[in-house]
Amino acid sequence: MDKETLKESLIDDICNYIEYLEQEPFGYHITLHQAERALGMYFHRFLKYNQHSCQICKEMKQSSRAQMHCVTRQAKVAEAAADHAILGTCFAGVTEYVFPLYMTSGNQCGFLCFSGYSVNPANSAERACAAAFRFNLSREKLVNAVSSLNRDIPAFETLSVQAAPLQSMFMLLFHLLNPKQIDTNAVNSQEALYLNMLSNINYAFRDPDFSLRILADRMNLNYSYVSHVFAKYCKSSFPQYLRSLRIEAAKKYLEHTNDAISIIASTCGFNDSNYFSHIFMEETGLTPTQWRRRYVAKL
Repeated sequence: MDKETLKESLIDDICNYIEYLEQEPFGYHITLHQAERALGMYFHRFLKYNQHSCQICKEMKQSSRAQMHCVTRQAKVAEAAADHAILGTCFAGVTEYVFPLYMTSGNQCGFLCFSGYSVNPANSAERACAAAFRFNLSREKLVNAVSSLNRDIPAFETLSVQAAPLQSMFMLLFHLLNPKQIDTNAVNSQEALYLNMLSNINYAFRDPDFSLRILADRMNLNYSYVSHVFAKYCKSSFPQYLRSLRIEAAKKYLEHTNDAISIIASTCGFNDSNYFSHIFMEETGLTPTQWRRRYVAKL
């Protein structure tokens, strides 16, 4: 079996196993987050597992600001689950297990959520009300959605055994997709810094306020030095590179999801859907809707 066939086969196995766990008697709601960088050109294969399916999350998607807040919170979730699985409740009141995913090097590169639970219905309702007020959503709909959350939370010992094959398969997939993981100790300091910068950018490009200055602050480095290093190694300017990342991600969402254009715009780092459509047209020669129709026509 050649490497390309092996990759596709492994992706199929992962998707089939997720769908197996989502069926009865398990009925889990499983999502994958923060793994785009490790998945590279294959990340679109997992887009259908990128958003929660519970009713609260569906209601939250009605607000692009709420959707963006959820996306930006994922970095903190990844940090909290860096060393081991955790059980927590999100700002909207949904309780979920979070299992970290790793490279063979031991570096974390994403996480899996087993979601749709409520460990404390009263607390979930309180959080849902706060989210409704904050993002101008229907308080009644969000509170009603709390009642649909599953109170029968599986035992960690059981769930961890069922999640372990997914963690192992993802680790193998990440290795196949990134066979030449660069050892930053083997390159010069500026090149290592640039690689680290790209890693940070790939995790943060969905934040509409993200900038090179913010990147420098997060890395505790001088802005001028970071700007110099980026210009030295990248053929594009920082704004161009960032825009390219966002447009490429948007293409995949248009091709593989039914999400509204406004949701895709906010998910990919654009505050304004009209501005997103304008930039998309500049980059591709097509509107987002035309791009989606062209892709569907090819299927």
